[in-house]
Amino acid sequence: MDYNIRQNLHEIVIPTDPLSFWYCLFVNQNTQTYVAPHWHSGIELSYTQTGEIDDFHIAGTHYSTKAGRILIVNSQVIHGSSNRIQKFHTALGIIFPFNTIRRLYPNIVNKVIQLNDPSMFNAEQKLYYAKLQGLLNQFIAMAESDDEFKFIIMQKLADQVLLILLTKFTVNMPSKMKNSKKAYIVNRLQFITQYVNNHYKEDISLDLLAKKCNVSKNYLARFFKQEMEITVNAYINNVRAQNAHSQMLGGKYNLTDLSSLNGFSGVKTMNRTFKRLYGQTASELKKDLKNK
Repeated sequence: MDYNIRQNLHEIVIPTDPLSFWYCLFVNQNTQTYVAPHWHSGIELSYTQTGEIDDFHIAGTHYSTKAGRILIVNSQVIHGSSNRIQKFHTALGIIFPFNTIRRLYPNIVNKVIQLNDPSMFNAEQKLYYAKLQGLLNQFIAMAESDDEFKFIIMQKLADQVLLILLTKFTVNMPSKMKNSKKAYIVNRLQFITQYVNNHYKEDISLDLLAKKCNVSKNYLARFFKQEMEITVNAYINNVRAQNAHSQMLGGKYNLTDLSSLNGFSGVKTMNRTFKRLYGQTASELKKDLKNK
């Protein structure tokens, strides 16, 4: 497998029309959520406006966020999240396309944004962190408004956020990141996670992935568990459950169809995976949704 064919592997993030970036507001009340580990070339910002998210993991580091916390996922970094706290929260996600940033600021290829450890901020950065929070609060308010100029204002606010990130929180990319002896690890994980996200409806197995990576099953099983803190099979079923959960909220399919459409071997396996991720089996969750 040629891990250098990056354009065929990376997750494509489409900007939210008519803006130059993708964004989404997450308003969650008394439900558990899960986003399987994935990656994309864009730079992602996550802002918890209210409530908390109990596990946002970025490149193997786990974060619990509370109101006001901002996290950054740099380009091509594997990340995901899960929230088992059944409490209302509002969060904002923004992804700035990497090519757009590079076109405006070519030196971004030699930089990383360091924002995830506020204890390391200097006095100026503390002030700008507060300014970022204010801009993001304005962004959320505008996104929820009916203002006829909302998209112009949202674009302006996002540009201000990006400018602060680039001018106040970037550092030179460490040489160990440029020429890391672990580059093959990142590339292999990116390939596996993207392959699973693209083919979860199909019959995927550890054996299949090992062949595509030109390694033994035993090696890949150990490698993936060590790097991702989850087995290959559990990861595959988690991705399937994430997509089945989204379809279930639409109310269109029965459990057998949901299981089949998302690659599960049966409803029993889907139920076990849902129970682990969402605290309820798929059967229980569907029943609750029907009663609402």
